[in-house]
Amino acid sequence: MELRNNVRPPVSKALSRRELLERTRIGMGAALFSSAAGKAPAQDASGKIPISLIIDDGSPVDPLFYEIPGYETPFLVPAEFTQRVADTLERFDLRGKITIIPMPSCLGRIDKSLKCVPPDHLASFLKIVRERIAPRFDITPEFLTHLRAYDLRKGDYQHIFEDVWMSQAPLEEVVEYFVLAFQILQNVGLNATGITSPWNSGIDVEKKYAQALAEAQWKVFNRKLTWYFLHTTSWGAPRKCSVEYENRDRGQAVVSVPANAPDIFWSMERPTRPERQQFINENIDRLLSADGRSGRIRELIDGGYPVVLLTHWQSLHTQGTGLGLEGLRALAERIAKALGNNVQWVSCSELARRFVGSQS
Repeated sequence: MELRNNVRPPVSKALSRRELLERTRIGMGAALFSSAAGKAPAQDASGKIPISLIIDDGSPVDPLFYEIPGYETPFLVPAEFTQRVADTLERFDLRGKITIIPMPSCLGRIDKSLKCVPPDHLASFLKIVRERIAPRFDITPEFLTHLRAYDLRKGDYQHIFEDVWMSQAPLEEVVEYFVLAFQILQNVGLNATGITSPWNSGIDVEKKYAQALAEAQWKVFNRKLTWYFLHTTSWGAPRKCSVEYENRDRGQAVVSVPANAPDIFWSMERPTRPERQQFINENIDRLLSADGRSGRIRELIDGGYPVVLLTHWQSLHTQGTGLGLEGLRALAERIAKALGNNVQWVSCSELARRFVGSQS
């Protein structure tokens, strides 16, 4: 396809698919909230509080270019930006999970080729992820495309999104779907420890989801402990980790790891850079005060809930400005200054491992 100046026309005022699904998810979370607070200790054996960062939607292209028609953003995410992300993660020793979409935006497979994406651009992105990000971050697929569902039999894309497909697909098909996602990542040298939901895919069939993940991980990696990211609580009632499936014959467990904070760097709905900057700055304060005595992170620590933060590749990229990445640096500096040696950045698979250990 022809890309004019590599930028789409201005986005419309209509609610995006992300906004609609996020509002639904927050509403469901509020409806399910119990007033009983979590009081289990958050510290590990060393007395430090584990903290993780989830980065969704990682891709050599900005996934919103196709997901939201009319969204104005550069199509390709430059290798220089991916390097700057890696610089930030290394500088602050951040750890957690990053998604690498196996078939981003229905453009093809990252282990083969992508339409409209130069081969050297794809190769550079994967090299940075393998060498600089994967050593400290779990890698997961976000199903296959984070867009239209892929027909495994026909080898083509369906006219439904992956969340709709997930709700109606039989268990065996979901297992095959996940197996393909893991194999694609494996083919480019990335070891997927779990999986991530695009939007809230699987929230209505969570037991099937967890079992399919167990079967797929066993087939590809023979892995006994795996995990998934589906639930986000935003500023609402936080969630604990939970074991959602067990195969006792294999000694296998599947853990749900929730994000207990919103993406405070998702500022793209605001029209000007000053408004976006103000939004990010205010939400950093809301997440953690300068003295570390208040804010969402402090509430999670005091309540014994997993301190799992959330952002997205496109919100770090912020339509080519890198404004979200600047915000992540500011937040990481605040956490280091306010909490210092009291916290320890860990991967999401490590959080899952510690949770299962605490239950036994």
